Amino acid sequence: MSVAMQKDLFLYALSGLMHRSLRSYLTILGVVIGICSVFILISIGMGISASINKELEAFGSHTIVISPGKLSSLMASGSPNAPATTGKFFLSDMKWVERASGIGVITPFIYGRLGMEYQGEKLTSYIIGIEPQNFQKVVSTIEIADGRFLKEGDRQVLVIGDKIAKNYFKKPLMVNSMVSIGDKKYRIVGIMKATGGTLDDTDTTVYAPIEDVRAVMSNLLAKDEIHGIYLITNDDANVEEVASNIKDSLRARRGELEGEETFTVITPAFISEQVGVITGLLTAFLGGIAAISLIVGAVTIANTMFMAVLERYQEIGVLKAVGGREPDILRIFLFESGIIGLAGGAIGVLVGFALVELLLAFGVPASPSGALALFCLLFSLIVGIVAGYFPARHAAQMLPIDALRAE
Repeated sequence: MSVAMQKDLFLYALSGLMHRSLRSYLTILGVVIGICSVFILISIGMGISASINKELEAFGSHTIVISPGKLSSLMASGSPNAPATTGKFFLSDMKWVERASGIGVITPFIYGRLGMEYQGEKLTSYIIGIEPQNFQKVVSTIEIADGRFLKEGDRQVLVIGDKIAKNYFKKPLMVNSMVSIGDKKYRIVGIMKATGGTLDDTDTTVYAPIEDVRAVMSNLLAKDEIHGIYLITNDDANVEEVASNIKDSLRARRGELEGEETFTVITPAFISEQVGVITGLLTAFLGGIAAISLIVGAVTIANTMFMAVLERYQEIGVLKAVGGREPDILRIFLFESGIIGLAGGAIGVLVGFALVELLLAFGVPASPSGALALFCLLFSLIVGIVAGYFPARHAAQMLPIDALRAE
């Protein structure tokens, strides 16, 4: 068939849609809602995944965290730094780990939920006790908005997260503000920059010298007990090999079999794998929900096209009587359903982009892309054609005499 003939059939289909403009607009609206839902929900899923991956990059490609307790207990606590519910770690364990080859810097931490009081107001917050110099070498992503970070020799001083400083007390905390923890006064020496991360809890964290935290938690800790270990490997070391050697070493020291460990070794690859499974399921789930809307739109297109065929029996009969072939009739109705699908997809993508920008303005993680927009357009076109195929085939196969006799 010539291009000119295809153009004529396309224009004829378009004029048919314009003749039934109200019904066409309502059908297109159904597709718009479906495609817009697909676009927004998949954008949110991709945005969450991108946000988490960005934070994983900040974790450091050579960083390893070792905590007592199994993975299930750490996941339940919501943080790999949380105190373990099974098993204990001591400084002697860290000395044992330190023997593994490939380790650059290693440092312990203590992690507890402690009460803080400021001008008569009380707050319970997570406080991490650290060795300042080594901790900064291992966790190099902390940025200070005001004041300074902890340094060696500091005692009874704190560095606090942005939300702790601004949101949790009636009067904001500032550098040199004094707060009480237990029966001792602590001075704020630094306030960290806001991160707003999905995984990162820095905004609600307080850092203090490890000996100060140990003193406050003395009734909860055994002698030389720690809650975990941060370490970074040498640049030329394979992180997974170092982690495997650490696991073997700790299992031998603690007399534990593989799979029955009372500790967890967390590496960037380990976190990426766990998070990848979750975000993949989340994106698929959100896409599935949106697809339901699109299925409704497809059913609407099919219904509209069947109604168009029923209303145009005599028109179909005339077209066949003057030489219209089955493929021509089929193309006319497929053009109509394709136009509906494509128009609905285009409008849905545009509305989706606008709504995603609005969500981004409110801090919702979303990641719209041209590839996703193109996918939605092609998908809506295919949905339109598939939904219109059976009504189109029914119209194309009608006998001229039957069509002309129809009321």
